[in-house]
Amino acid sequence: MTIWIGLVVIAQLINAAIVLVDKYLLNTDRGIGRPAIYAFYISMLSLVVLVMVPFGVVSWPSALVVGLSLATAVSYIFSIFFLYSALKTMDASDAAPVVGAISAIVTFILARVWLNQDLPQTFTLGFTLLVIGTLLISHFRFNTRSFALVFFSGALFGLSAFLVKLIFLNASFADGFFWSRIANVVVAASMLILPSNWKLIKESFHGSSSGIKWLLVGNKTLSGIAFVLILFAISVGSVSIVNALSGLQFVFLLTFAYFCAGMFPAVFKGEIHPHKIHHKLYGIIFIIFGFVSLFLQ
Repeated sequence: MTIWIGLVVIAQLINAAIVLVDKYLLNTDRGIGRPAIYAFYISMLSLVVLVMVPFGVVSWPSALVVGLSLATAVSYIFSIFFLYSALKTMDASDAAPVVGAISAIVTFILARVWLNQDLPQTFTLGFTLLVIGTLLISHFRFNTRSFALVFFSGALFGLSAFLVKLIFLNASFADGFFWSRIANVVVAASMLILPSNWKLIKESFHGSSSGIKWLLVGNKTLSGIAFVLILFAISVGSVSIVNALSGLQFVFLLTFAYFCAGMFPAVFKGEIHPHKIHHKLYGIIFIIFGFVSLFLQ
């Protein structure tokens, strides 16, 4: 198995669990549960990359890397804001697959225009099956507002993945990882310029229990691990395929829901339903065939 594809599989297994915890936090906590505040805390947790500085693996970035990093951060923060806004009113297995498919398509289009060799011809069939399967996972229960949220979230996720690939083409993995994460912190901290945002963030911190705070930190620690794996895969492989493999997350998500719905009904409510399981199974079949096809070329 190509190593970078294996790393993405592990990352998407972790991401499936992360999505469910995110949904729990967004729907049970009055403080951190606001999408904008949640996006702020997630971005600020990127400060952990400062531990890299004493090891001397980071160098000063070029102006191009700085610009790309800031653009990536803006795209990423707005994408998670739109996603978490959608998750407030939708099932994760309805919203996230469409976000993943749109992200993969946008990344493919951008990479096709700017990175001619990003998607080898032998991977085209696998990419197509993965995207179709990802779309089929969703039940498409959207109104105008919810569709707009998932569309913009997916488009911005795709843009941020493409920009990350550009960063790695112009910097080492350590530099690209470090400065793109620091840019997240800079963009998130700019939210504090407005007194109203500062007040909301302060209230959210004091309004959340210590258990919720630790659950958020633990969940985002796992998210950081998954993100590092995905970033490394993007740096050495096809960013289009990496994004298309997000469909595996939903296969894992539905597997968790099937086995754990009885234990955690508040989290898994709506993820498994007899009337919408058939097209999800079709989606899983497409994703599995798409994944297998990557190794039959």
